[in-house]
Amino acid sequence: MKGLQSKSGFTMIELIFVIVILGILAAVALPKFAGIQGQAEIATIESFAGTLSRTVGPMMWSTSISGGGNGTISGDSDPTTFNGEPLPHYVDNFPKLLDVATVDFDNCISGSGTAAPFIEKVDQGTLNIFCRDGNMSNSPRFEVSPNSTYTF
Repeated sequence: MKGLQSKSGFTMIELIFVIVILGILAAVALPKFAGIQGQAEIATIESFAGTLSRTVGPMMWSTSISGGGNGTISGDSDPTTFNGEPLPHYVDNFPKLLDVATVDFDNCISGSGTAAPFIEKVDQGTLNIFCRDGNMSNSPRFEVSPNSTYTF
């Protein structure tokens, strides 16, 4: 019965084929994952701008009006604050792809025109956030663009 023993295992050729197939799958999948990260970063900044437009801006606008102002969120003595508080005071989870040190309420333009960034992107970021200031009938609006200016 010695001659009937069988050895189980993979041959070297089978192992090489498996490694080649895994390499091909990795080469196809990695660029897709890199693209997903970029899309996620863009979605994060767009979502943050939407949060500013739907919740934070109207809250600041109503604070301005109830305090006797005309609905504007710019014009504070310190352009980095609104009502004496920095923007992170009004919103949780400030995105890491935006530079919190560049928040400038004075860059909120009234009406139509070309605006400078309200919040600038960090070095590896791709998008800036721009602001159209509020007035007596409209709350502030925030837009996203990769450019250094935005026309409302």
